[in-house]
Amino acid sequence: MTASKHNIFSLFKTRRVNIFLLFIVLAFVFSVLTKLSKSYTKTFSFHINAINVPEDVVIINDSTINMNITLTAYGFRLIKYYLKKPTIDVDFATLDKNATHYNWIAKREISNIIKQFDINEKIVNIIPDTIVFRYDVNTVKKIPVVLNSNIKFSSGFDVNGAFKLEPDSINVIGPKSVLDTISEIFTEKLELDNIISDVSSTVKLKLPSQHQDLKFSQEQVQVIGTVEKFTEGIIEVPVNVINIPKNIKIKYYPKTVPVIYYTSLSNFKSISSSSFIVESDYNSLSAADSYLIPKIVQQPDVVKNARLSIKRIEFILVQ
Repeated sequence: MTASKHNIFSLFKTRRVNIFLLFIVLAFVFSVLTKLSKSYTKTFSFHINAINVPEDVVIINDSTINMNITLTAYGFRLIKYYLKKPTIDVDFATLDKNATHYNWIAKREISNIIKQFDINEKIVNIIPDTIVFRYDVNTVKKIPVVLNSNIKFSSGFDVNGAFKLEPDSINVIGPKSVLDTISEIFTEKLELDNIISDVSSTVKLKLPSQHQDLKFSQEQVQVIGTVEKFTEGIIEVPVNVINIPKNIKIKYYPKTVPVIYYTSLSNFKSISSSSFIVESDYNSLSAADSYLIPKIVQQPDVVKNARLSIKRIEFILVQ
């Protein structure tokens, strides 16, 4: 067979295959159109779209948000409900309202539902026939922000005072019943390591995602801290024994105790024995005790980790 004859045969064969495929596609299209031109009765779940809700009202999310509507229509009209989740508008301006709920009743609202469908789409049934929408009134609450952190300093460094949050609280707008359950907002965890200089970091808030009705004045805060060199000091502080009964006299030893404290170099010289108050409470004694327990009851704000190196105060009763 010559090359020209082979090419003619191949062309003829390809055309036959293409015609065959064309007939298959046409047959499929004709079959689909035939089915879509028939009438069907189907039930679809419609997402409820609340409209004309007063600005000061919030519909609580646990209310019913879907409505099952059974429709009779030609297939080509119903196909759109399969392609995309259908929605139905519920006009809250027309609903009955009491102190806690809006009430949607199908018999009363059927005309508003019918308006949202094509004239060739017949509504057969609506389930449920009554929907109760629980609502609450919007309110504003100022809620403190709590830092969640894991901040590690290089040896000999620490934050002077405490880390500050700007802002340290945020306004939350939402239903009062929801806001009453929230007492604080935590930040996402701030991880810092080997810190030797001042901290200024932005950190996101861990906002409650389960409450979509809430609005927040801030979604992040600034964490600020002054970092300095720190050193350890030790100082003798007098011990005060309190609550000694009037009919009892005691002698105790030692009269002073060493207080070990940790503070910044810039504040070190301002620390004196009068910066601390150490007390032992006589009322805390039991019959078997032969010594008093000293405690630090006051210390400067600039001091960290103050502790006593002596844990007991010996005493004797004086006749």
